[in-house]
Amino acid sequence: MQLRISSPDKIIFEWEIQEITLPTELWELRILPWNTPMVTALKPWILTFLAWTKKTSISIWKWMVFVDGKIIRIAVSSATTWKTDKNSLEKEKIELESKLRKASMNWSIEEIEKIQNQLAKINADIKLNS
Repeated sequence: MQLRISSPDKIIFEWEIQEITLPTELWELRILPWNTPMVTALKPWILTFLAWTKKTSISIWKWMVFVDGKIIRIAVSSATTWKTDKNSLEKEKIELESKLRKASMNWSIEEIEKIQNQLAKINADIKLNS
């Protein structure tokens, strides 16, 4: 299967893979070469895929996946494929948690959801860097 991960401005990753595990809104979805075509939403978390004998993981921001049997197209707004400074991630997480507490007091549902998604991506980056 061909895997193509792209953001609005570039192709982030393109490779031949054997399988992939995707973080959907409800569960983790494992895609194998014989899967039926589908479209589903992804949540911010970690994609894991097997390319030959090498297992690779990247963290993604929320978006969509399109599977047609031969190619898996994943459109994301951002993805992290490299190691990041864990201390700066932890600091950013603390700031987002503070923002979330303030947004919760104002009952701004849109702002709360936006911050929760940012926190999920930061948590994925932290796990990826562990």
